[in-house]
Parts: sequence; structure tokens; C-alpha cells
Amino acid sequence: MNLRQIEAFKAVMENGTVVRAAEVMRISQPAVTKLIQAFERAAGFRVFDRVRGRLLPTAEGLSLYREVERVFVAANEISNAAEEIRTLRLTNLSVGAMPALSTGFAQRPALSFLRTNPNVAMQIQTASTLKLVDLLSGSKLDIAFCNSSHEHPEVETELLSRQPLVCILPPKHPLAARREIVAADLEGEPFTSWSPGTIIRLRIDALFDKLGVNRHPGFSAATAPAICAFVAHDLGIALVHPLYIGTAAAAVAIRPFEPRLEIDLLMAYPKRSNRPEIVKAFAEMAVREARILEQEISGRASAAPAGTRP
Repeated sequence: MNLRQIEAFKAVMENGTVVRAAEVMRISQPAVTKLIQAFERAAGFRVFDRVRGRLLPTAEGLSLYREVERVFVAANEISNAAEEIRTLRLTNLSVGAMPALSTGFAQRPALSFLRTNPNVAMQIQTASTLKLVDLLSGSKLDIAFCNSSHEHPEVETELLSRQPLVCILPPKHPLAARREIVAADLEGEPFTSWSPGTIIRLRIDALFDKLGVNRHPGFSAATAPAICAFVAHDLGIALVHPLYIGTAAAAVAIRPFEPRLEIDLLMAYPKRSNRPEIVKAFAEMAVREARILEQEISGRASAAPAGTRP
């Protein structure tokens, strides 16, 4: 018994005649008759009685039709579910970002992508890198911007940006007159830090400890806008990755910092054999926006006044 024979049986049951069944199936009447005969041989019993040129369902035929109908309904449900999944994959994008990137950077590729893909529904979720990795491993996010994957076996990463940290200062701070800031310049200066335990905080603290430079502890925050706002309001100096600055660039002075302290930012994904095209397209947009922002920040830093060092 094959699917075509089952379809012929179903068509005759639902349309009442071989003529109408042939029209629905777009085959000849003899072809329908042959399919019904083969179906009965495979079933081992008659499903129709021939009465004055008509096919009338037998009791066995009626019982079998109920099962066939149930299977076809289930098949349609599977087809509908597949269509829903396909449609959702094409029109929904779930993005994660660690706090430092949630507004300073993540909004840029999101806005650019939505302008060119207006039918996409995008959700951006802010969470710690550890939480993002957990969500990615459970396929609850399509892509995330973070600074580590913690080498999770169900998460794969690509490099988004590798840049040295830059120093941001209040625009009227005396050090803003310098072309470059070195670690020793920050001795005793009020310093705005990232939240304790974050990778960037640990790297910065380790650098100053190694150099024996004592900064004056000030505010600490988890998000780039908060860090930049503190600096803009003359509440301290900070070291940030260029992608963290975003729209705050006009409110602070930006200077290169020595010694160089590079921080990698990553794009992380659930590990799967075939990455959806929509995710690939968004990732490409994110890389383009990262390069643009890096150039913007580099231009602002290199345009600093050539002040003399005291």
C-alpha cells in the first residue's frame, strides 16, 4: 500500500464517484480505478461495493477511512507547524548583549538592519555574559554580543572587534589637553570603574596593580552609558573599549592609552550545523557597524590637541 493508493481511496470517499476523484487528483478515471483495486489488494478486503456502476463504501471501508482521515489531519498539522517554524525563523530575531554593549553598540546594527528588513521582529535582551551563554546554549537567543563564551560546548563564537582600550575624560580636564594618556598620568585621579568581577574591570585593575599606579576610587557601573555619563559630568576618568562609547562620544574627550590593553568582543551563537540566513545577515551588519564605529572613535582620538606634557 502506497501513498498514491491511499490518496485515491480518500478522494473517492470524499467525492462519491471515480469521475470526480479523477478530476481532483488530475488523473484519468481508469488510473483511479487501478489505484483503488491495488489498495483493496493491499488491505486484504473490499473497501467499496460496486452497485449499479457506483462505488459505495463497505463497513470496513468506512472504518479505514476514519483512520486515513486522522492521519491526513495529522500530516496537515505537521505541515502547518513546519510553515510556522519557517516563517518565525525568517521574521524573528532574538539578540542578546552584555550591559556594556546593549546601548553603546548593539542599537547601531539593530537599527540599520531593521531599516533594510522592515518585516523582521527583533528582540534585544541585556544580560551578563554568563547568562547570555546559558541562553545561547538553550537556543533561546540567535546571536549575542559578549566578551567570552566560557568555552561552552554548545556555543560558538566569531570575533567582532579587537581594539585597545581608550581613555575617556571630562572635556575640560587638564589631561584632555594631552595627545595621549599613559598609566602614570592617572596616579591619584578619580577613576570610574566597571562593575567588580567583570572581565574588563579585572584586566584594568591587574594592569594598574602591576604598574604600581594608585587611582582614586570613584563610581562603578555596569553599563557603558552610565560610565560615559559619569565621565562627562566630571566625576572621573575611565578606560573603555571603543565600541562601548557609542553616542556619548560627543560628550567626552577621547585619548589613546598606553600601555595598550586589548579587549576582544565576540559574536556568539548556538552551535548548529546550519546557521539561519537572517542571523548571518545580521552578523555581517554588526561587523560593518563595528568597523564604522571603530573608525569614528579612532578619528576623534587622533584629532586630540597636541598639548605639552607637564
